[in-house]
Amino acid sequence: MTRDRLSPDAAVAAYWTAGRMRVAGRPPGGAPPVSRRAGAPLGIAGRTVGKVFFRDAAHGRDFSCSAAVVAGPSMSLLATAGHCVYDAGGTWHQNWIFVPAYDRGRRPYGVWRATWLATFTGWTARKEPDLDVAFVKVAAMDGRPLAGVVGGNGIRGGFSSRTRPVTVVGYPFLPPYPGDRQYQCRRVAEPAGHRLRMACPLTTGASGGPWLDGYDPATGRGDLVGVTTNTDLANTTLWSPPFDDGVLALSRWADRLP
Repeated sequence: MTRDRLSPDAAVAAYWTAGRMRVAGRPPGGAPPVSRRAGAPLGIAGRTVGKVFFRDAAHGRDFSCSAAVVAGPSMSLLATAGHCVYDAGGTWHQNWIFVPAYDRGRRPYGVWRATWLATFTGWTARKEPDLDVAFVKVAAMDGRPLAGVVGGNGIRGGFSSRTRPVTVVGYPFLPPYPGDRQYQCRRVAEPAGHRLRMACPLTTGASGGPWLDGYDPATGRGDLVGVTTNTDLANTTLWSPPFDDGVLALSRWADRLP
């Protein structure tokens, strides 16, 4: 396990203007066209899932991912993908923020600044796809922890050998998706080697989004059993590392970071 403590810099929130959020991760030339609907947009964005924004220092560009709130003891923990906190070039991402229920520029529950980024050494050192998982601590806002404001999801392991329906939620931003609202797939997840696989058309930007068992659309909550890490070139299939004892241990370790 490895971690990075982020500077409590008030300039982070100021960095993320509405304009920067709108184009984070976009290819040069502006927003992609939306040509068709693929996947189901959420009419009301779930509060425990949000869009992540960060600065990739290795490439000097702004990017976005997805993440979900974990109902841990600190009430300040997020689950996301390892590549959403640590770049393949060997650097931790900067200016990392989480916007729960981000929806077409609206930030109904505020902007939450990361204080700790935590992932596996096997991801930072060797980019092992089975370890492309991360947990992030965020600072309280006005004395209130994140899960105290938006709620949180459970987390459990032992799912990698089972086949059953789960709901994947995220913020895809490559065509045909606009990147500014939540989309979901509810499909059957099945074991695929050491990982989970699901037929789903969500594109880049959905990385880090939760795989939720027992998802309740009324509350927007469920039990985390995975996170989106990659898709195939045709955008037909998503993968997640297994949430095993190692992932659960990482979540507990990250949740205890000050």
